[in-house]
Amino acid sequence: MNGDTVDRADTGQSTSETKIGRRRALRGLGAGALATALSTAGCVQQTGDGGSDETDTERDTDSEQTSESSGSDLGPVTFGVLVPESGPSAPLGTAQRQGAELGVKYVNESDEFDFEIDAVYEDTQTDPSTGLQRAEQVVENDGAAYVVGALESSVALAVADYVSDRDVVYTSGAATIELTGESCNGNTFRAETNAAQQMAGLADFAAAELGTKMWIHTTDDAYGNSAVEQIERRIEARGLDIEVVGKTIPDKGTSNYGPQISNISNSEADVLAVPDTGADLINFVKQANSAGLTDQVDLIGTAIFAQVSRQALGSDAIGAYSSTLYNHKLETGDNEQFVEAYREEYDGVPGSFARVGYDMIRMTAHGIQEAGTSDPAAVATALEDLSVTTALGTTRFRACDHQAVNPVWTGEVVEGDEIPAVELLETVSGDEAIRPCEETGCSL
Repeated sequence: MNGDTVDRADTGQSTSETKIGRRRALRGLGAGALATALSTAGCVQQTGDGGSDETDTERDTDSEQTSESSGSDLGPVTFGVLVPESGPSAPLGTAQRQGAELGVKYVNESDEFDFEIDAVYEDTQTDPSTGLQRAEQVVENDGAAYVVGALESSVALAVADYVSDRDVVYTSGAATIELTGESCNGNTFRAETNAAQQMAGLADFAAAELGTKMWIHTTDDAYGNSAVEQIERRIEARGLDIEVVGKTIPDKGTSNYGPQISNISNSEADVLAVPDTGADLINFVKQANSAGLTDQVDLIGTAIFAQVSRQALGSDAIGAYSSTLYNHKLETGDNEQFVEAYREEYDGVPGSFARVGYDMIRMTAHGIQEAGTSDPAAVATALEDLSVTTALGTTRFRACDHQAVNPVWTGEVVEGDEIPAVELLETVSGDEAIRPCEETGCSL
């Protein structure tokens, strides 16, 4: 791996001194004054603590005491961790849970934090209604003010809608663009790299290295449809020399892709973009390879890089390209420590879903620490543009849409020791990959 390439992706996106100064000033206020100040500043929600009758002198004293204790009276903070441990997304959910468990362990054993996380894990069963029920359960029965996870797009959208009018912060592990786009809300943040960012590693590389006539194949679901939209948006916005000559968007769970493969084979396409995930991706690529389609076109996807994809595809993945959201060999941020901890705990190397689980816990925890309180409204404000170290480097949740500003890479799947490996080829920085705020459709 080229260390220079990784170093360029690890440039920090520092938060402004003005915002940091404002948050530190808020931390210095007493609890009642904090709620009042946050309300005045237009925060997500009012905590209901009411106003304060303290004098300026009393507030200054409280400020000093708060600064000295650094939130040492926070006590345990309950996190509801929602992952699919059954259903079609179970392998991905298992990985995300493992990462989340390591994130909880990191917080609870680190001197960086003045509180511990009490984690409650629930199975979404890869089902939106079940996922919503589990969210309600951890909030209303277990007292969780923080919900993380729900990697499936449909589940994440249901959970985000549920927390939108409650004193709950939700940090998502899903990629659908709507979550930090038209369906955004002030209580929802996303640690995962969204569909628009993922397309930066696909469309830009395809235009520069693979060809000019693209066919797009994906599944008719929230992620697939948003991915198609974002590929086309990226092509237009960047002025890329690519013509989309056709699309196939079959139903989720399709078993026979013969008709779609025939249409692609008989087209002018020289690049086949497959922004798909899970079983639909695996089944399509295997059938496309068996039919000889991958000898006709260059295949580039958004999830082929993932461990679970490469393991399931085996030799059928070799030679394909993929927008790459994470690689355990990255020298970015504190990734090496993460990989070491993962090896020790699970006797293997982490993949992208584990990375998301790890960082969504830690990024949320840094917001609590920065706010100096476990009050969700204060934490939501503290999280905006707060620069933190992650396995991907220094990143932040943008204030305008609460999307993590993550870099992406483009990789080629090559021979590996046990399963196919990924060789990183190109880097797109976080600021280059993410959509401009005015294009998101989000209004916070």
